[in-house]
Order: sequence, then structure tokens, then C-alpha cells
Amino acid sequence: MKEQDNIKEWMDLPATERTNYLSFHKTAYEEDLRHAEKNVLEFPRWSIISGYYCMHDMTKLFLAEHFNVKLSSPDIHLKAIEALEHFIKDDALKMKLLEMLKEAKSIYFSAERLKEKLLPVMLKRGRQERGRAQYYSEDYSEMEKTSSQKAAYFIETIVKPYIHILKGLR
Repeated sequence: MKEQDNIKEWMDLPATERTNYLSFHKTAYEEDLRHAEKNVLEFPRWSIISGYYCMHDMTKLFLAEHFNVKLSSPDIHLKAIEALEHFIKDDALKMKLLEMLKEAKSIYFSAERLKEKLLPVMLKRGRQERGRAQYYSEDYSEMEKTSSQKAAYFIETIVKPYIHILKGLR
């Protein structure tokens, strides 16, 4: 258990909760990964978000299984990173896992923040596309493909390797 300014960062997983907690996070990370893979082409932003949550839920499962740690809000995402730093002792492995988790978090929050700037851009782009469609027809799938490629890259190079490493430690 870690304390900072008298605030518990994480707690021991109660024995009465252990089975349900482990089952929930196992199901959650598996569903998140399936959702991320399934939505790469149609909803790449959600694919990235689900990929990050797959990593986050797998981290909570790993910490609970091996160190009997339960994480909860507030700041659960930061707590997961801090708990991983605290409990993983092999420096090379720790650095690789933390780097992957931080990159995943960064990509997730970048994708989430894009929505604030995206609506005006989409409206402007929609107007342009309407004009083009009205007078000339072209394939505009390349823009969608780029986003899908980013989501696929994220899942294949960050999410899946991270899950593979944690599964190997289980």
C-alpha cells in the first residue's frame, strides 16, 4: 500500500471480493480488445479508446492476481501506472510496460480531445464534400483509412504486445 499526503493510492483486495474482481477485469479486458479490433475500420477513435481500456483493465487484473491490489477512483488511471511502477521489480520489464501504458494513455486522451476541435472541422469538410459530391464524385476513403491505420497500429504495436507481456507474467 502506498500513501501520499495521507491518501491511499491503492488498497488490498478483500478476499470476499477477489473472485468477482478478477472475473470482472478478465472479462472487461477481453471485451475491450474484441471491441477495439472489431471497430478499427468503422470507428477508429473508439478502437483506440477500447484498446487503451483493454490495457488498463489487464493491468488491474495483473495487479490483483499477483499483488492482491485493488484500484479504484479517483485518479484510477494514474494509480494503475504508479502501482505498476511500485510492484514490477525487473527494471527492463518495468520500463517497457510503463512506456506502453503511458503511450496508450497519451493516444487515448489525444483521440478524446480531438472531438472538441473536430465538430467545426467536420462541418467545414462536410460542406466541401457536399459541394464536390454535387458536382463531381470521388473516393474519399483515404482519410478514413488513415485514421483506421492509426487505430490498427495502436492495437498491434501497443495494446497486443502489452497484453501479451502481462499474460506471460500471469
